Amino acid sequence: MTGTNPLDPETAFPFPHRDGLGPLPEFAALRRELPCARIRLPSGDLAWLVTRYADVRTVLADPRFSRERATRGKGSPRIARVTTLPDSILAADPPTHTRLRRLVAPAFTVRRAEALRQDVARLVEGLLDGLAAAERPADLVPRFTRPLPLAVICDLLGTPRDHGDQLETWCDALRSLTAVPDAAVSEAVEEMTDYLAGLIAAKRRHPGDDVLSVLIAARDDTDRLSHDELISFSLVLLAGGYGTTADRLAGMLHLLLDEPVRYQRLRDAPDTIPRSVEELLRYAQTNVQANLRVVTEDLELAGVTLRAGEAVMAVNSSANHDETVFDAADQLLLDRAHNPHLAFGHGVHHCVGAQLARVQLQEALAGLCRRFPALRAAAPPVWKSGLKTRAPRTLPVTW
Repeated sequence: MTGTNPLDPETAFPFPHRDGLGPLPEFAALRRELPCARIRLPSGDLAWLVTRYADVRTVLADPRFSRERATRGKGSPRIARVTTLPDSILAADPPTHTRLRRLVAPAFTVRRAEALRQDVARLVEGLLDGLAAAERPADLVPRFTRPLPLAVICDLLGTPRDHGDQLETWCDALRSLTAVPDAAVSEAVEEMTDYLAGLIAAKRRHPGDDVLSVLIAARDDTDRLSHDELISFSLVLLAGGYGTTADRLAGMLHLLLDEPVRYQRLRDAPDTIPRSVEELLRYAQTNVQANLRVVTEDLELAGVTLRAGEAVMAVNSSANHDETVFDAADQLLLDRAHNPHLAFGHGVHHCVGAQLARVQLQEALAGLCRRFPALRAAAPPVWKSGLKTRAPRTLPVTW
């Protein structure tokens, strides 16, 4: 297979949209037959799609696969026609990435996340009070799965909580492949940039005990952050800390309520929630694509010769269903013991907010199971489509 194109270069990726979060059969076929396959992206550019666990880990950890070259290199391949956040930590390689991550990492340590657990639990209880008083059926997305991570990340950053609908629109635009026109993506980036610039100006006048004030001080006191870095850093934290966690929580609840015995298991054995969260993170096929990287020198991967300058996409969600790593990989087993999933990534770009996300997901499920033991789906969810991720847009429930 070395030196060949194992797929027709016109093969479109991502694969056609499907509702739900179950494993995609296309990924399973590629893992078996074409673990490094040629695809055509929505931008029209070509890339190599990597789907097996070991190969995905290699791409995520090996410095010869550059994020910076994929976002800032002139003429580099693109996923979509509009490039977003080219100055962000997500788009950087060491040593720039190392410098940026060092600034924010202290706010997202395991110890800091655990210290916030009681605050998260109180937010959960408040939202569940509102849900209990709501007319049935109720939609969990606007009443619970969206406002919880919004409140957590806004409090952490020191930004207002009352812009949830606007943030939802912006976050979906940033993750759009075909959901909105290119002009709408550019407009969302511009609007979010202006919004954050206003918040930063206000924080500069009146700093607080929050991450945004710390990042501003890092720029103003030692000039370690450029203005563009400060804006894009704030945007990534807000969009990632809010949008990604909100979608994951909604997806988890769909999986639990879609098979009621799963929800009943957590309700009856709440001590199993942490392990169950890890399995739900592994199983949920939330990411239908991943960030591009560009190969910096010729190398071999999965029997294919990759040339310098070619784009590579390593899909964590596919790796999480690799049959050679996970027993019964296509099954959701809430008591799974061996679970080295890659839901939060791997290598230098491993999600800095992973532990804070875990705390929110654990407390959200614990609170719901305790307060609403008879919670059940009231209607099928409506699904987001045309995005880089799959998630419910609505989640109607009753009790």
